[in-house]
Amino acid sequence: MLVQRVCIIGAGISGLVTAKTFVEEGYEVLVYEKQHALGGVWEKSRRYPNVRTQTPGRMYSYPDYPLPDSYPEWPSGEQVNAYLESYANHFELLKRIQFNTEVIALKAIDNGHKGWEVTTRIFDGIVIETSCFDFVAICNGVNHIPNIPAIPGIDEFKLNGGTVLHTTEVGSTAQIEGKDVVVVGFGKSACDIAMLAVENALSCHIVFREADWKAPRFFFGFINIKHLFLTRFAESMTPKYNPNKIEKWLHSHGKLLIDVFWKLQENIMCYTFGLDVCGLVPKKPLIKAIVAKLNIAPKNFYKYIRNHKIIPHQTSITRFVEDGIELASGEKLNPHLVVFGTGFKQAIPFLEEKYRYLCLDNEGYFHLYRNLIHPEIPNLAFVGYNAGLSATLTGDIGALWLVQFLKGNIKKPATHQMIAEMEADLEWRKQNGYAGYGGTCFFSSTFHYLDTLMYDMGLPVRQIGSIAAVMQPLNSQAYSNVRTQLKNLYSSKVQDLTNKLQLQFNDYSNSR
Repeated sequence: MLVQRVCIIGAGISGLVTAKTFVEEGYEVLVYEKQHALGGVWEKSRRYPNVRTQTPGRMYSYPDYPLPDSYPEWPSGEQVNAYLESYANHFELLKRIQFNTEVIALKAIDNGHKGWEVTTRIFDGIVIETSCFDFVAICNGVNHIPNIPAIPGIDEFKLNGGTVLHTTEVGSTAQIEGKDVVVVGFGKSACDIAMLAVENALSCHIVFREADWKAPRFFFGFINIKHLFLTRFAESMTPKYNPNKIEKWLHSHGKLLIDVFWKLQENIMCYTFGLDVCGLVPKKPLIKAIVAKLNIAPKNFYKYIRNHKIIPHQTSITRFVEDGIELASGEKLNPHLVVFGTGFKQAIPFLEEKYRYLCLDNEGYFHLYRNLIHPEIPNLAFVGYNAGLSATLTGDIGALWLVQFLKGNIKKPATHQMIAEMEADLEWRKQNGYAGYGGTCFFSSTFHYLDTLMYDMGLPVRQIGSIAAVMQPLNSQAYSNVRTQLKNLYSSKVQDLTNKLQLQFNDYSNSR
């Protein structure tokens, strides 16, 4: 089937770069975005006050469109959104985005072989339309359906004047001011909201099941985290699916070196934050925690815990009552506001049921080859389900891989081989700590994942070949010439084929 019309669902980080990649390859592209503006998780209505990136800004940029030099090392949410708007304007993507449009159904035409029927709802259900596309890329990511656990009594608490929010619903400090606040969770967003509560609320309690490892932005006050954790060298210190020779040696004969490396980091974090004093030394070893995620500790977070400005409760909520919450520890708290920083649900509600079950199982795990396609579903792809150190970079290279795959420029294994590889990869992730976000998050395998896509496309990997290279932090700009390399590679292949055919024709002519 000749693909011409392409539908992209979502105008966040992944949707924008996927649209740009398909447009520059000559496809007719339409992007559906259910919000009134682009940006995804960085769009104004979804970001809470004072939010900043987890990764240093130079990593959090597209390879061929660097962040402005004026941006700080960790850009604010407002700056990231402005950058995405600038990207969309620069590559003339806005005219291809249909805002306030929610995809409510995605139905295969001839099992996907002839494309997809996309049904949308516009302006809160006033208009419902159906259009047909040859190819669909789902780019709404894994952070689009807020998760608030179903806890008994929650409705009763609300009826009696209590407020329950997800972190994505905290849009102003006015929602917190003058209130007793309980934050649930210990991840980035939960801790950020706790910091807001310290500055604006009457009191702040934080409830969590387990303490996680958190890193400072600067070790010893001057060593940027990117030089310790965000390099190919540091990544080699964590387990990998299909490791290279050096990684195999490190995780067998060099195991002592790995143990010493991570134990040293644990000791530095314990000393830096006073985790022993706080009683918040995580039970899980750092190497087990870092494979899928690593949170940056907000400035003064642990100081506020030591000073009792943030009161920690390592337990869970058993139920809501009229005037508060009861904890499994036997304590009772009486907040006006409870904010859940408990992540997101994994779902693709609009995708036709039989295909949805192929991609997403009952446990919430995504089954995707290269985190981009399902081998048994034609003309459907996922971008943004491959979150590493840099969503912009993995989204960009993933979109390029998709186009090359669609054009037949990537050697395609047999369907059963791709499925076997996909399932083995996912099972390994489950067993080795990479199960977060439905198995789509691989914080400490970013280089490894990018290498795989580059190998598939027939291109050389980046930031390798010398000690200096492997010690450098991930650099999005190292991939800035990938598009040029692809054009040169496949134009030369076409020329070689043309020359070969010409020679064969000449031989045939001479033989006559």
